[in-house]
Amino acid sequence: METIEQHLESIKKSMRQKIENSPVAMEAKELAKSPLELTKYRNERNLMLYPFCSTSKRKRLKTIEYKSSDAKRWLQVTANHEFGMAKIWDFDVLRFALSKAGEIAMSLGYFPASIEFTAYECLKGIGRNTKGMASYAWLEKALQRLLGTTYRGNIFRDNEKIVDGFKLISFQYLKKEDGTIEGMKISFDERLIESVRYNKGLLAIDAEVLHEESGIKKRLLELIKVSKGNDKEWTVGLERLAAMCAHDGSLKRFKFELKSYQLPWKIKFSKKINGKDNVIFFD
Repeated sequence: METIEQHLESIKKSMRQKIENSPVAMEAKELAKSPLELTKYRNERNLMLYPFCSTSKRKRLKTIEYKSSDAKRWLQVTANHEFGMAKIWDFDVLRFALSKAGEIAMSLGYFPASIEFTAYECLKGIGRNTKGMASYAWLEKALQRLLGTTYRGNIFRDNEKIVDGFKLISFQYLKKEDGTIEGMKISFDERLIESVRYNKGLLAIDAEVLHEESGIKKRLLELIKVSKGNDKEWTVGLERLAAMCAHDGSLKRFKFELKSYQLPWKIKFSKKINGKDNVIFFD
């Protein structure tokens, strides 16, 4: 005899299957194969909030071990030894894919599980040079790092006791005679799909995020936006902020870098009772 929870899950599964086979879903899947003009860039909320990648341009092999302030939510990010951990610039490819899928969802009300585009379309969309071989070689390495980086944690689940192990994407690509990537298909992990479809997890981001060269500043542009929301200010401990940014250096260096950035928000520092620094971002 199934429990009420199992019965409700069975109903949800049946409804989702009907949606997958609906005419709207079929149309969305066809659109996912065609070039689209983006009206805005987007990213998934959890990817903006938690440290899913390295913010350093150097190859990172050291695992990211992150816990929320209440220790209830946690994320472990493990690098592939050969390719290294996915870098925040590699995530521009994922941002582009999510943006294109989000464009379809805005139009049809259905977020496709996979998306197709040419290497040229992707590189142009994220502001990379489309001439010469260098950007195409970078794109292939970015995909390798994205696929090679693995995750373990509970941040996508309402039930904190459920631990998932996963990768964010899988991909296929076609190579030209010169060895460069021509076209590709990116399939999103089910956690990203569920977040977008059922939890309104796809948020608009500024194009500046994709064009920013500094890893920490690039991270801050999304992190502060999602954490501050519509509030006038967001206060966070300096040590926690460094962890949320996957900063691998000293706190002194991190604070120095923070002071040097031109951000859309003002910034000030204050002391906590224990003498440690707080950082306040405000309008």
